Amino acid sequence: MKCKKILIIILLVLTCGNLFSCDKEPQKEKPKEHEEPLEDAYKADLDVSYIYDAKDFTYDVTPLIVNDSEVTLPDLTGLGRGEIKYIMDKLGVKYSFQFDFTIITSDDELNKFTRYSDPYKAGDVVSKDKFFYVFTTVLPITHKVSDKLTLDMNKCVGKSFINDGVGLVTLIRAIDGDTAWFKDTITNEEFKVRFLCINTTESTMKHDPWGKAASNYTAKLLKDANFIVIESEPDNRMDIYGRYLGYVWIDGKLLNLMLVEEAYTTSGSANSKYEEYFQEARIHAQITGRRYYGEIDHDYDYEEGDYK
Repeated sequence: MKCKKILIIILLVLTCGNLFSCDKEPQKEKPKEHEEPLEDAYKADLDVSYIYDAKDFTYDVTPLIVNDSEVTLPDLTGLGRGEIKYIMDKLGVKYSFQFDFTIITSDDELNKFTRYSDPYKAGDVVSKDKFFYVFTTVLPITHKVSDKLTLDMNKCVGKSFINDGVGLVTLIRAIDGDTAWFKDTITNEEFKVRFLCINTTESTMKHDPWGKAASNYTAKLLKDANFIVIESEPDNRMDIYGRYLGYVWIDGKLLNLMLVEEAYTTSGSANSKYEEYFQEARIHAQITGRRYYGEIDHDYDYEEGDYK
């Protein structure tokens, strides 16, 4: 009886092994017909090497070399990451960049050396095998994705957002960085829109860093726009709160995307028709360390948890 039970267990194990085996011969798929690539297909540019571009910068590191295994740390005051990388690579030391999140009051303060990691400082003799950090301020935002995407206004003529999912609207009022009220120019219906693929920090019921800045940015662009078009995703028109979801186009440029590239928000765009653009904008904004990604909001009191 005992042997019979063991035999049954072995058979069950073998059966399960076949069910979950990765070594099965794959099923042959029906050959697909040849498909021509779409002419308007877009491939995201994810190359961020430009932040280390030293341009025509040169620097003689010879005086800093003590011997084959030691170097003197240079004074990097006023230099950006491109120049710093040029020098450090020439010296052959082990290092990595980190952001020193200080308050930025002008563009001249962006991408500037601040310090070496403790206990190091300029003039110290260090071993090439000793690892350390080089701190800089956050980087400028120079990569513009929204310039690569435009709206075909011919698809909007005579269309209603409420009825057709795309159409010309007028602004009633902006609420925060990713929400506003509009009026359909065809049906005259007033409705609230939550911007697709983004989520700016809170600035109404709750106050978070960069929420007010994002809200002001959105409000100004909407108020200054010559024309506004709202576009929906066919299978994602409303959220659970009864708000319409949409892409907000201002003078032919996608505001949702501009908020991402300016680092006022990250983006969740896996099911978006503009996924590649959002992905590119998010990655290039994130490497700068700006706003949403860590920069100190000079208009926010972090101790009080509210705007100044």
